[in-house]
Amino acid sequence: MRRGVPLFLRRLLSPSGVASVWERRLAILFVIIGSFSLFPVGVSVRENGPYWNEAVAFSVEQERELGEKVYQAIQSQMEIVQVPSIQVYIDSLGERLVSSASTSEFPIRFFIIKRSEPNAFAIPGGRIFVTTGLIRLVDSEDELAAVLSHEIAHVVRRHIAQRIEASKRLNIATLAGALAGILIGGSGGGAIMAGSLALGESEKLRYTRENESESDRLALSYMDRAGYEGSEMVSFLKKIYRESHHDTAFPPYLSTHPGIPSRISYLETLMGGLARPVEVPRSSVGLKDIKLRVFLVEKGPLESLNYFDRIINTQPNNGDAFFGRALAEKEIGRVKESIEDLKRAHELKPSDPQILKELGLAFLRSGRINEGVRALERSVVLSGRDPESLHYLGQGYKAQKKFDLAIESYVKARALSSDLPELDRDLGSVYKEKGEMGQSHFYYGLYFKRKGEIKYARFHFEKALELSAQDPQRQEEIQRELEPLRK
Repeated sequence: MRRGVPLFLRRLLSPSGVASVWERRLAILFVIIGSFSLFPVGVSVRENGPYWNEAVAFSVEQERELGEKVYQAIQSQMEIVQVPSIQVYIDSLGERLVSSASTSEFPIRFFIIKRSEPNAFAIPGGRIFVTTGLIRLVDSEDELAAVLSHEIAHVVRRHIAQRIEASKRLNIATLAGALAGILIGGSGGGAIMAGSLALGESEKLRYTRENESESDRLALSYMDRAGYEGSEMVSFLKKIYRESHHDTAFPPYLSTHPGIPSRISYLETLMGGLARPVEVPRSSVGLKDIKLRVFLVEKGPLESLNYFDRIINTQPNNGDAFFGRALAEKEIGRVKESIEDLKRAHELKPSDPQILKELGLAFLRSGRINEGVRALERSVVLSGRDPESLHYLGQGYKAQKKFDLAIESYVKARALSSDLPELDRDLGSVYKEKGEMGQSHFYYGLYFKRKGEIKYARFHFEKALELSAQDPQRQEEIQRELEPLRK
């Protein structure tokens, strides 16, 4: 069997036929995910009537279990970006939109995939994926909010569960052709898969027109309540439609499918009844900075370094280029050069909190603690709500033995982001320095629990419980964290 093929596909195709019913459905869903494009096309103008008329026999628990399998398959096939700045940004934006949405059966989580093709999709169980190519394509936070809102609506209304139910009726020829396309891979495999889907029942593998029109309506309402401009959804779809005729990196069917113009007209009609959104506080980490970091992820440090070199040679006062080169130099260990470029970027853009954050961190890592703390303090003032700046500032205060200030910074950062488990580790460390061992063990317990190291988490929680005998409220909190680990 070909290397790199997911386990569930190998089991499905094995002569022994050991694949379970759910693994067979997972194989179908793997094809579904491949065939879903960003904002799948095909929308009818249906303004009245109930949102959802199809019964979904696929239970919430089944969807959750299947979602875990799909996530594992995606992890084995694609590179998920692990850059804290990027993840904090996408989570901050996503959480703001989720808070404006209807209640979901699942916690909605966001992931970035390293892939140049612009795309976004949701899988069973509430996970939403966005490619680096899509982030590089958007021109505003509102456009990215439109993409995420659309996918959130699919999760909230459980549209994927409906498509799984429909997929049970796929014929064997369609499934075999699709699987052949996956196994062969590349353009040839893609052609086989696309052909077999077109000749078979490909519509069952896509969201229905009703699914799409509902997601558009809900996405506009989420954006409106969150303070984003709904017209940016239309502008982004127009961009996708325009670019798809000139760029082969876009999904091929987007360039020929007639549904996009219909959707644009429909959305423009819907927006006529929406009030102008209230002003929304934008993320402290700007989209421009995130796009620069995503560029570095996609191209790698050496290609990025050459790219920014060329810009600086022709634009010697381009602060963004110096910042980008500094990040690339940091990746390949050129610490001294990175600091010099960060200082130059700061001279050119003195009010940019992200440049100050990276400069402060570089100073800390070079042992220039006081300079690092000053830069990070200024970054925090300018950004206001950037958890990474607060985290690094806490590390600087700890190095200066200013433990109370370190704890204050860590706690503020922790309240702003759930994506930095190292905050719990650092809180455990600073409380240990202060001699407050009950608090230290508690935060170490949280850290190891989040890392999935149950043995160490249980040890620290039990020590924290032992040292908190005089504090019933804290003991109750520890017990809540410890109870699931004892099962």
